[in-house]
Amino acid sequence: MNIDLDRYTDQTRPAVTIFGKSYEVDSDFKKVLSMQRFASDLKGDADSIRSFLSFSLTGGEAAADEILSHSIPFSLLQKLEIAVMAAMTGKEMSELEEQMGKASPSSFREPERRTK
Repeated sequence: MNIDLDRYTDQTRPAVTIFGKSYEVDSDFKKVLSMQRFASDLKGDADSIRSFLSFSLTGGEAAADEILSHSIPFSLLQKLEIAVMAAMTGKEMSELEEQMGKASPSSFREPERRTK
C-alpha cells in the first residue's frame, strides 16, 4: 500500500492581510511546534506581541513593526494573533477562537441575581 501525500503538499505560504497588505506566515512544522510553546507564554504586552509576530511572519521584525505602527484596537490585535496561528496550523479561525474561549474563560461574569 502506498499513500501519496504529495497531493496534500502546497508550496504556497499562508498569509494574513491587514491594513491592505498581505504578510506571509511561516508554516514550517518546526516553526509551528515552537510557536505553540511560545504562544502559551505570551504575556500580552507589546514586546511579547512584537516577538510573536516577528517569529511567525516571514518578514520578521520589519513586518511586525510595520503592522504595529498602526493604531490597532485591542480586539483587532487579538484577531490578528488568532489569524496568524490559524494560518500557521491550517485550522479555521473560528475553531481556534472556540478553543481559546474554552481555555481561558472570561474574567467578566454576570452578577448573580438574588431573589427575595
